[in-house]
Amino acid sequence: MDITYSITKKDLFKHLSHNQIDFIITTVTKHDASHGGKKRNTGRTELLKQLACDVGTTLSNIYNILHDASITILDSQLCTKHELSASAAIAIRSKRNKPSNISKLDKASPFIKLVIDEVKCNKLCSIDETIHDLILNRPNEINGLTTVCTKTFYNYVHKGCIDLKPIDLPRMLRRKKSINYKTYIPKRQKGTPISERPFDMDDRSEFGHWEGDLVTGPRDGQNGAYLTLLERKTRFYYMIPIKRKSAKQVYMKINELDKYYGQHFSDIFKSITFDNGSEFSRHKDIEKKCGTNKQRTKVYFGRPYHSCDRASNENCNGLIRYFIPKGTDINSIPSNQTVNINNAINNKKRRILGYRSSEQLFLQEISAFDCSESMIFYLN
Repeated sequence: MDITYSITKKDLFKHLSHNQIDFIITTVTKHDASHGGKKRNTGRTELLKQLACDVGTTLSNIYNILHDASITILDSQLCTKHELSASAAIAIRSKRNKPSNISKLDKASPFIKLVIDEVKCNKLCSIDETIHDLILNRPNEINGLTTVCTKTFYNYVHKGCIDLKPIDLPRMLRRKKSINYKTYIPKRQKGTPISERPFDMDDRSEFGHWEGDLVTGPRDGQNGAYLTLLERKTRFYYMIPIKRKSAKQVYMKINELDKYYGQHFSDIFKSITFDNGSEFSRHKDIEKKCGTNKQRTKVYFGRPYHSCDRASNENCNGLIRYFIPKGTDINSIPSNQTVNINNAINNKKRRILGYRSSEQLFLQEISAFDCSESMIFYLN
């Protein structure tokens, strides 16, 4: 295995010799002593800049060295006193810059290659999920191989030691910072707000509560869309194609689910939380069984501009984009391709589920009901 190391200019500046660090501390200590020990004294910044030029490093690195060299001692009167110690700075920086042990990289090369091949073949599979899936669910495949933990593997990726780059890990490059949600009070509230939901947002102990949304191709939604539903406890996911973005199409697909699961629909779909899109305006019809006034499920609506109210559903919606780019005509996608994508998402090993698939957990939950043989709607 070829091993490459990426050393930047900034990395070279960090590795100063012990004599250079001692020279910096001695010079600064003498300068501070000549000014009565005051930290903020005349000419200190200019002195540090000159030191940076003399030893061939940056001003920020000089400040880091002084920070590492700062120690607190007791004088003869048992009063605390702050001093600069070159030996303290050298000890701290020697420990921090200790070269990594690459011997395990060679020993674990068969295991590393196996993980790399699986990550590159499966768009949805992360390094962490692949490693734990092999260890927990497929131990026979790695019997006798030296393994590495997730953190070590990611260190190899960042250092460029293995044939896997951050660009090969889509989720790594798509991390977003937290956002400030807009404050918006709708003039007309659709249905029952999420604040009236009888369970907390983080409570996923009961099976049968779903999150729903619509994933469109073009923005107008007239070239097809996916009605997506996610069960909160098992993270089981449905992506059901509809011809266009409309309340009628959503209502018809819910009726198909009702017909498929029959009398157990109310047990499997106890509640559904949608966003405030117009395609869910027939929420009253969705709640009632077709042709009767009997309630079959309960519909809630999340807060405007708060996708975090349906975070799991939004996460799986993003996984669809690994296979179907935005703007794609959903009606042109073959049904077998949709089934394959849905299968891939539901068979993804998730850390939050103990590295089990959502399909496995969903089938365990639904096995208590006398449903059809396949039990999964999109496989019918």
